[in-house]
Amino acid sequence: MTDSEALLSIGFILAIVLDLITVSAKAGAAGANTTRLAAENPMTDERLSRTIRLLEPAQIVRTRASLHAALALFRFFAVGFALVLFVDWKYEGNLLLRAVSVLLISALFLALLEWLAEENASRSPDSTVLRLSGFMRFLVIVLYPLVALTIGLFPRKNGTVNETSPITESGLKNIVDVSQQEGVIQQGERKMINSIFQLGNRVAREIMIPRIDITALDVQLPLKDAVGLLLKSGFSRVPVYSDNIDHILGVLYSKDLLRLWKSGEEIASVRSLLRPAYFIPEAKNVVELLSEMQARRVHMAIIVDEYGGVAGVATLEDIVEEIVGEIHDEFDQAEELPYMEIGKNEYIFQGRIDLHDFNEVMSSALPTEEAETLGGYIYNHFGRVPGSSETVQVGNLMLTVEQVSGRRIRKVRAQWLEDGPSEGEGQNNGNR
Repeated sequence: MTDSEALLSIGFILAIVLDLITVSAKAGAAGANTTRLAAENPMTDERLSRTIRLLEPAQIVRTRASLHAALALFRFFAVGFALVLFVDWKYEGNLLLRAVSVLLISALFLALLEWLAEENASRSPDSTVLRLSGFMRFLVIVLYPLVALTIGLFPRKNGTVNETSPITESGLKNIVDVSQQEGVIQQGERKMINSIFQLGNRVAREIMIPRIDITALDVQLPLKDAVGLLLKSGFSRVPVYSDNIDHILGVLYSKDLLRLWKSGEEIASVRSLLRPAYFIPEAKNVVELLSEMQARRVHMAIIVDEYGGVAGVATLEDIVEEIVGEIHDEFDQAEELPYMEIGKNEYIFQGRIDLHDFNEVMSSALPTEEAETLGGYIYNHFGRVPGSSETVQVGNLMLTVEQVSGRRIRKVRAQWLEDGPSEGEGQNNGNR
């Protein structure tokens, strides 16, 4: 091999390597997100600040234009070196055919290598663009002046370019998790942010006060008795019905009733004080419900089932509690907590606790498709009203009915067993 052939070989290999590095940088820039990068890397990292500058909206067009120009340049040199190296230009027989063959083979070989490099970079775009930020900065400094004129002569006519890749919900959750691990946010703040994400997947049926727990007034109730019930309940507003709970006439505000009571004015019933009730279906999305309640300036929604009967009520406080947790005021002090830890891996739960919340506390994975509460899940297993001390075992998780009131499961003991099946279906055990 002559010196010239050696130099050409080095140039050919160098052109391919630079082309593949540029392809990786281009793929990384397309998939990277500066918010995610900032959360996962220390702000003192010089590469981070350089990467953010390259990908910020004011700079991203220059970065991408420079990468495209570099790709064209390196491809040109790679194919050019291949033609010089692998085609015998001194032999004129079938020269065009040999040149075209080398050109096609080189292009296909280069395309395959570029695809592999792009796939590899796309798997971890953030780390790729961080490693290659110096190389990208060099390309922008050297090549952008050459392409600036082209960008100026051929501006985009169909709006602005999508300059930053949108961050997904899972990406935001990762940022929150990393921020909590690094001490940027507290565990309670992380839980609150995750609750906001989960809110979009919840429906009104999952957060409502069930029908059996609704505090409501009969429209025929004497004024004195209505005042007494309101004061005893501590609620600022209650539904009012006629005959039965399925016939809601409206919502009574305690301030309206107490103002009338104080004035001494006599009225036949509370019907004249009622405000319109806001009815919604069980499947109403909670985020949509919150927006509509804000727009209508109401604090209570009556939830109806598919047959038109009242299934429950949801208040603005119920929605807020889905985000920040239980809110207790002076009227809630005697209210039982949804769960209480009584030992290692052992808890007492209220039967009405939401299954999602139960799974979160116990780090379990009970299915939530057929039941919404822990009590409902146990009902489905037995197919009847269970008695006190009856158990359901799901894998290593033992559920024991602690208290039943009428047809309602009030309290359930949940415990992880040290010894037991690692997985399996629920097993009914009638230990009475």
